Amino acid sequence: MRHNNNVRRPSLANSKITTDKTASLSIGDSLRKAKTNLIFSRLLLGILLMLAATVIFAAVYLGYAKPIWDYILRVVS
Repeated sequence: MRHNNNVRRPSLANSKITTDKTASLSIGDSLRKAKTNLIFSRLLLGILLMLAATVIFAAVYLGYAKPIWDYILRVVS
């Protein structure tokens, strides 16, 4: 029996025509890349949420939100 370390593929998968840069990535490489992108997007989202919370806190603390709060209360009542 002849042993070969090549992975069997359908005949269309062996074609050298590729239209996508990521077409040659393995499944594991694709998953690692997606995990990295997910980690970066979650970190960026966390940083943006912390920045928004800081801006809101600073606006309330420094009194910039008072006119907005007064307007909201005037509209509601």
